[in-house]
Amino acid sequence: MKQSKVSRLRLALLSRTGDPVSAAILGLAFLLGLVLLLFLGPGAAVTVGMASGIEVGKVSDRDIIADRDIRYVDGPATALRMEAEERLVLPVFLVDEKVGRASLERFRAYQDLLLSLSSRALAPESLYLQVQSAFPGVLAKKDVLGLVGFPLRAQAFSNADAVLRRIFEAGIAALPDSGLERYNPDYVEIRRPESGRIEGEDIPSRQLITLDRLDATLEAELQARRLSPALAAQVAVLVKGFIQPNTFFDAEQSRSRMEIVRLKVDPVVKTIPRGDHLVRKGFVVSESDYARLQAAATANAHADWGRLLGDVGLFLLLAVFALLVLGPEISGARLPRSELALASGVGLLFFGAATAIVRFGGLESSIYAAILLPTALITLVLAVLVGQRFALLYGFVLACLVLLATGLDASAFALTLICAEAGAFVVRKANSRIDLVRAGAALAVVEGLAAAILSAPGAKSLLLVLGPAAWGSVNGFLCGVLSLALIPILEQALNAPTRFRLMELSDLNAPILKRLLTVAPGTYSHSVTVAHLAESACREIGADPLLARVGAYYHDIGKIEQPEYFVENQTGYNKHDDINPRLSVTVIRSHVKLGVEKARALGLPEAIVAVVGEHHGNSRIHYFYNQALKDDPEAKAEDFSYPGQTPGSREAAVVMLADTVEAATRTLKRPTLGRLEEFIKELVMEKVRQGQLDRCELTFHDLEVIQDSFARILAGHFHSRIEYPKMRGEAR
Repeated sequence: MKQSKVSRLRLALLSRTGDPVSAAILGLAFLLGLVLLLFLGPGAAVTVGMASGIEVGKVSDRDIIADRDIRYVDGPATALRMEAEERLVLPVFLVDEKVGRASLERFRAYQDLLLSLSSRALAPESLYLQVQSAFPGVLAKKDVLGLVGFPLRAQAFSNADAVLRRIFEAGIAALPDSGLERYNPDYVEIRRPESGRIEGEDIPSRQLITLDRLDATLEAELQARRLSPALAAQVAVLVKGFIQPNTFFDAEQSRSRMEIVRLKVDPVVKTIPRGDHLVRKGFVVSESDYARLQAAATANAHADWGRLLGDVGLFLLLAVFALLVLGPEISGARLPRSELALASGVGLLFFGAATAIVRFGGLESSIYAAILLPTALITLVLAVLVGQRFALLYGFVLACLVLLATGLDASAFALTLICAEAGAFVVRKANSRIDLVRAGAALAVVEGLAAAILSAPGAKSLLLVLGPAAWGSVNGFLCGVLSLALIPILEQALNAPTRFRLMELSDLNAPILKRLLTVAPGTYSHSVTVAHLAESACREIGADPLLARVGAYYHDIGKIEQPEYFVENQTGYNKHDDINPRLSVTVIRSHVKLGVEKARALGLPEAIVAVVGEHHGNSRIHYFYNQALKDDPEAKAEDFSYPGQTPGSREAAVVMLADTVEAATRTLKRPTLGRLEEFIKELVMEKVRQGQLDRCELTFHDLEVIQDSFARILAGHFHSRIEYPKMRGEAR
């Protein structure tokens, strides 16, 4: 259950960034769009083909001479210089004082305990067990008892304390398994906190203290203290028991230094003097010759770098803007991968067509690019497949792409935007496919007028206004007609729950629903009532009422196989009275799986399949569970629970609630309005407590609206038996 818009936004962002396939689709579309901009955009370079026909290892058929001094960056030499500079960077290790302090405090607590226990007349085994209880695994039993029996144990603890402090101050390093190979192999930098500041010290790598080299370091420390062999052995045991790494590789600082070094590396620049032979006729072209030739070809390219950089910056901003506004938080559409690929691919093709038309079309005005593009067709189709709000926002993105392709031509941008928004708007009330033809007629009028108005400023003749108007009208009408052919294809390819397809599926004369009416009339009646409840509730909370209605019609189609096992189809005799509760629950649970299989076999959209599979969530079938407990107190609850997922959409959740409420309220005797409202509230809140609504985006306010909607409709069903406040005491 999502209780706030903030939590819904956070979940949506996590969902979007957590799908690597969707991220790959978006990333590929962005990269291809950037390539189109670089090679076909207004600021793209026009290269001179001086290197055409020249290949490495083959004989040149002509002389190629530098016509001017050419400076170029030697890539391989620059890479070698950068690699050398990187290998000089010292890896950074940071001393964590808290680790040393904690270890020393633990050591001193151990000392206090052992000295205290040593002063008491305890059996060795009892003493060891008390030490092991307080400090498990620190020292072996023989080492603990050896310390207890050692006459100079106080001196051993004192020297061990000093050695530990000395090693922790120097730093005992934990070397990572990987990551150091890119840095200087001979030296490292140790950074320690000193008087509130971080001080660094460069030391040879061989002097770095690690657990592997601890023995040598410890031996040097003990020799410096001139301890007896016995005392030194006890000190070594204590130090090894409490020593631990306190100096760690700082990957972020090290990487930052590496990046700084990379930025400071000057590229290796070479010069080809004017008149120098790049390639000689009759000679084999070497790799160095070809590299010089490529450098000369690049230098002879003509590009508007200022415009190109500006266009790239605008493209990046547009990509970020599109990612934000087309996300589910703003557009209201959470696209599956297939629809995401369609939207990304269409946008990419649209941008490619726009840049190609502008670059190679030889048009008198950029406004013709907007007239020739099927902008309205794209947004019209997306409005039907995905949703109107998404299509409106997507249309603005398309207009911005045309703005980039035309070199910031305002008229082309305005016409594209008008066409795009008109395409998304004209199908807002379309309920049948013939409405698409009417939409085409409306688009013809809108696009024709828009093209005429935007072409009028500066036009020297009426023909220059009427021409764009005529082409705009043709474009608009064709967009409407083509959508009539394109939408059914995309509906089937994407298995999308469009308004048209849902209207067709809502026909109660569909063969599967007629069969349900024939073999399971009770289930059919129940499904129709659930559809009425769900549709009304979804309309009031702003969800998709048509999707909820169709999902409710089909949610129990799995009961077709064994209808007599479900109470709404029984006429007095209950088959479950004669069979084991486990067998009963198997039959009851199976209708969900059978329903999903039938829905997929019928080719129903995944949104409808989800309603079928999620309308019971993973809730428990209490009646048969309680029956089983009478025979077997060890019966597991999960064996008597539905195997499905909890609802993942608001529509599926509303169908679940409607299904529960419709079935349960049939059991109410003399249902007054107050009792009905309280009963519905109890049923809904029980679903909340069971966690059945955790995955959907219903708020508590939505639940209140849903409960009120259910109560009003069911009050109509039970109107002949409801006791209203003003009628108490009167004859009914």
